[in-house]
Amino acid sequence: MTLQSRTVKYDNGLGEVTYTKYPQSRCIRVFVTSKGEVKVTLPTFTSYKEAEQFLFSIDGKMVARRQEILNRKMEQAEGGAPSDYQINKLAHKILPLRTRQMYELMTNKVKIRDSRGNIVEDPFRYNRVAIKNNSSNWGSCSTKRNINLNMNLVRLPEELMDYVIAHELCHLVYPNHSERFHALLNAITDGKEKILAARLRKIKL
Repeated sequence: MTLQSRTVKYDNGLGEVTYTKYPQSRCIRVFVTSKGEVKVTLPTFTSYKEAEQFLFSIDGKMVARRQEILNRKMEQAEGGAPSDYQINKLAHKILPLRTRQMYELMTNKVKIRDSRGNIVEDPFRYNRVAIKNNSSNWGSCSTKRNINLNMNLVRLPEELMDYVIAHELCHLVYPNHSERFHALLNAITDGKEKILAARLRKIKL
């Protein structure tokens, strides 16, 4: 039996993705192999376009999973932790993409109102993402609405990486640590702001 298959290369951290149609498949399945390759299996009656749309709906998780596997492979190959150069390279692939995904998620999830009760248009808009290697913070943002992210975020669990990015995006709305800021961040993190913040404090830069 000849299987229908095609490979597509993406520039968003997914790399080369192979789509394969199996007659016995009943649903679309996405997974990352031990080599860090993203694979998608789908029923023969499902279009590649549908499978791609499904992949894009969870691409943040797949990118993070692929990154975790690639990091482990680098450690095994070198007998130690990946170099700063390798981490920096991964960070430039993953963090700008994940920031954009978090921006879209947050924009759709909550509505910000001004003092008159009017909805604020595009409250989480940012200009650019800069990747830095520092020992003072995980992230920051400027008055020019630029976001700075520590490259070592890619070493963290996905949930903590997303928490830091969400933290900085929330600062674009409230440039302080007021009650409104914490309420917004808590809503974005589904009520887990304090838990995530406590977990992050335990990790040394």
